[in-house]
Amino acid sequence: MSGNNPEGRTVEVLELPGNIDEELLYLYFENKRRSGGGPLESVEIKQNCAVLRFEDAEAAARVLSKGHHVVHNSELSVRKPPSKDRCRLLLRGVSPYTSTEMIELYVENMMDLKVTDYTLIPSPEKNFVLIHLSQPLSKGQMRVFYLCSEDIQR
Repeated sequence: MSGNNPEGRTVEVLELPGNIDEELLYLYFENKRRSGGGPLESVEIKQNCAVLRFEDAEAAARVLSKGHHVVHNSELSVRKPPSKDRCRLLLRGVSPYTSTEMIELYVENMMDLKVTDYTLIPSPEKNFVLIHLSQPLSKGQMRVFYLCSEDIQR
């Protein structure tokens, strides 16, 4: 292992088929010719996504740069894991027709914040919103917001 930080060696895999086997993911993402990857330190599957930690950051970078990954005739989406910055949260799955006022009410109610505690930055397509907080959230607050956000996206 080449002393890289864990975040640089980590890749998220989204849209996993329900019947995917952990060993198959290991074999696919350790195969440099097929996935661009290399030796894996760990694979953690949660519902329809997986978190892969490679032994080397270069393997993770190759997997991310290869645009097309197919396993069991299913196309997989890969990305870098989201930042762990506790002053910024990304609210995904927002309808482009949802008003800013509705999002503000949601954020204030779910996170017990005042309007002066945060800034909303909508994406150009208005399908996600960056919430920039004036103070970092505690890990407990982050967990509550994460769980509530998952419920809304279902």
